[in-house]
Parts: sequence; C-alpha cells; structure tokens
Amino acid sequence: MITLEQARRVVQVYVEQREAAWFDRTVLDRGGYWFFRVGYVGSCGVIVDKADGRLSVMGSALSLDDCFWGHEHGFSPDLVRLRIKKVHDEGRTIEFLLYLVTAGPPRQPNPNPKRAWLADRLRALPCEFGPERLWLSIPSFRESLNQGWFEFDVLEPCEQVGHVRQ
Repeated sequence: MITLEQARRVVQVYVEQREAAWFDRTVLDRGGYWFFRVGYVGSCGVIVDKADGRLSVMGSALSLDDCFWGHEHGFSPDLVRLRIKKVHDEGRTIEFLLYLVTAGPPRQPNPNPKRAWLADRLRALPCEFGPERLWLSIPSFRESLNQGWFEFDVLEPCEQVGHVRQ
C-alpha cells in the first residue's frame, strides 16, 4: 500500500517525463485509488492505485464517471482480455461482440460467419476474447450490464486464469 505522498511523487515523475501540466492540484480520493488532474491535450488526468502505485492515464473521450467506472472494472490497461461468464440474451450479446472482438473469421462484408463463430464460442462458458482495446467501449459495457445481456470480467492479458483484477 502506498501513501498519498508516494503517489504524488509518482505523478510528479510522470509530469516531468511526459512534459504534462497540472490542470488542478486537487486530488480525488476514490477509495482504492487517487485521481490527479494532470496531463495534456487528450488526457483528463491520471489514476494512481493505492495497492501498488500503478499509474493509469485517463483519456478525454469519456466522462470522468465512465473513466472511474472503467478503471474500477479493470479496463485501464491498454490491452485486456474479456471473459464472458454468463449470457442472458444470446442475440444481443452476439451483436454487441460482433464489432468489438477482433478475433474470429477474417473480416468480410457478410458478418454471418463471425456471428456463427461467436455463437459457438458462447456455448462453452466461460469464454475469453483478447487481448483487445476496450477502453472506448466502456459506455457500451455499462449499457450491456444495465440491460442484463451478459455477465463478464475484464482481465489483464498477463494474468493467470482465475485471477481477476478487482
């Protein structure tokens, strides 16, 4: 566990190395991490995890609420694995994954082969996809949870099976 002062030093090193700017010196304490308003064009700030001091850059394409939700649900690393644990609406889940998952049959104008491939993968749960860049899809994942289409975990590519980053 790191202290706030240690986290400030991590952020200051980031600022100096990236020639970033402090937008605001206010630090938000979010329980398991701190949010610092530093960065540059295209960034709204950085998160420093209290457990290990890892710094994650938050882009500016999403709302802060989406950034925080995404970080809290494991989306912060650039590349992640998506583990589908349970499907409640197969059709909507397949349509959701169709353009999100890069694996599968070669891309072609007819999406039906990929739909069939996804349906086959979803028959043996849990199933995993990735590594993928999912950060910009956070609002869609939040909506999928609200709609109850499927249940999922987001894992870092290097993690062992069965270990989910909380």
